[in-house]
Amino acid sequence: MKRDLDHFLEIGDLDGLIRLIDELCEDESWSDLEDVAIRSRQANERGQQLWPAGDHAEHRLALESPGEFAARAINRDAQTFGLAPLTEVAASSHTWEELSLNLNSGPLRSLVIHERVFRGEDLTEVEIAEDPLGLPLVLAGWEQSVEPPDIKKYEVDDPSPSINNLDSFPLPKPGVVAHDSGTEALRNLVQTWTSQSNGRSAAVRVYGDATTAISSLGVNEVKAKEVSISEMWGHLVWAASSGGAYGRRPGCAKGRFEAWWCAVALAGLDQEEVWPPLTLELEEALTEMNWWIWDDGSLSKGWSLRIAVEDPVDGLSWALTAEDTRE
Repeated sequence: MKRDLDHFLEIGDLDGLIRLIDELCEDESWSDLEDVAIRSRQANERGQQLWPAGDHAEHRLALESPGEFAARAINRDAQTFGLAPLTEVAASSHTWEELSLNLNSGPLRSLVIHERVFRGEDLTEVEIAEDPLGLPLVLAGWEQSVEPPDIKKYEVDDPSPSINNLDSFPLPKPGVVAHDSGTEALRNLVQTWTSQSNGRSAAVRVYGDATTAISSLGVNEVKAKEVSISEMWGHLVWAASSGGAYGRRPGCAKGRFEAWWCAVALAGLDQEEVWPPLTLELEEALTEMNWWIWDDGSLSKGWSLRIAVEDPVDGLSWALTAEDTRE
């Protein structure tokens, strides 16, 4: 292996390195695979463009190797791009117990914890010294039906949630558009699409119902359906976890955070001093609201999120349209 690695590095043979990575994974030669990851990155620093091999080796270590090696890949945090954050990759195939002993303290350790929580582990007894997200370490009831992505060797299988059985709705005249923390939080769901890719988004708040908010986005015809907060949650987390067409995938831990922040802002609980609000308090607020998925038929191929929400108590509604495509 060392002779092959030396040769591939010397001549800058990226295809040879990828083949070598496959062979090492098949043989479960994790120490050698770790050597490929580290030395490919060092070669890149010398001017050889071999970072894809280093990225792929780190991905395969996080995905397939025992917890000790997967944790060390996370600790190095050396990917240039990568299909998904190594915190998400490792958490998709390892339990917290398998990873925890070899993970360094700090934000990456915290992200692994939240990725495991997203996949259903109850880690409420785990103490986090440095937590940039601060979310509950067990899923709330409305979160439990969300399916995690299937992270594979060469791709992340994370299709958008299905949108079926939409009905045509007449739209009223647009309302008076305003912007608040709710519209900002809605647009933050797709910030990777709009800041790192070709995406665009718009969000509004109006007095009136959901159809008024949708109309205020400049939409003339629409099909829509009302959904539960559990169903809506799948759309929110999927969008916020995705990189869109060309952006770097943030991962499900950060996607869950953006969904929580959006829900808190729409519920009017973002001015409280404690983060996050009590789960029961937030659940009560969310179940009082009406949640809508809609489509105006304008999207061809790509990523899209079109949602609306009504707060019947305050007579307010919000709507978001967002899309991203490969050009």
